[in-house]
Amino acid sequence: MEPALRVEGLGKRYVVNELRAPGRLSERLGNLLALPFRRRAQDAAASQGPGAIWALKDVSFEVQPGRVMGVIGRNGSGKSTLLKILARITAPTEGMAILGGRVGALLEVGSGFHPDLSGRQNILLNGTMLGMAPRDIRRCEPAIVEFAEIGDFIDTPVKHYSSGMFMRLAFAVSAHLDAEIMLVDEVLAVGDAAFQDKCKAKLREIALSGRTILFTSHDMEAVERICNSAIVLDRGRVAYDGAPAGAVAQYRRIMQEPRMPAAGPGAA
Repeated sequence: MEPALRVEGLGKRYVVNELRAPGRLSERLGNLLALPFRRRAQDAAASQGPGAIWALKDVSFEVQPGRVMGVIGRNGSGKSTLLKILARITAPTEGMAILGGRVGALLEVGSGFHPDLSGRQNILLNGTMLGMAPRDIRRCEPAIVEFAEIGDFIDTPVKHYSSGMFMRLAFAVSAHLDAEIMLVDEVLAVGDAAFQDKCKAKLREIALSGRTILFTSHDMEAVERICNSAIVLDRGRVAYDGAPAGAVAQYRRIMQEPRMPAAGPGAA
């Protein structure tokens, strides 16, 4: 069976700009003209130079259709960078990610929403971005509104929503619209316990329907309950790839280690 998601040798490098901010107009124009040449020089030296920071390095894994993979690691390990690459928000420096279907990304509260549009209009916007026909979006709309528990505010501009309302609507949209792969990044940390349990149950239901989920969380109990497998990222590299229980044990070992400052390639 072809994997729903395959990542091979994925890396993301950031180059620290060591130049001071130019003050005079002549300095700004000079830096602007030199920018293409400077970028080539930075790219040539970045993999070894002190100004290169790898948020991800040589990350490879596969996820089969209908499976839930956990992505865990301490803050700064590269989890969010990985999901942003998979969501096509940022491009990798090296390697590739092959996704076998449309991707619904729930990366942070309010992402993918236009603040001046109502909740109902944002449902239409998100569905259209996934390539769904308006009639199919309207068919999903009642279930989204019911799950999000914001029926009284569905025609209110979302800029007036609380963070909890944002999260409920964003999760409901991602869970009910027609995307074969779902990326979920830490959103279950927002909201009350009852709604978190409701979301976890929905994630299991989504996986049983054949959709694929990449789930990032610091909630180790949720990782063990929801996920079929998990990877542990440590300083941008895969430190473990296997069963959720083993991933949680590895994560806890890493959390007990003293944290070293990011100082060059491989640091995140």
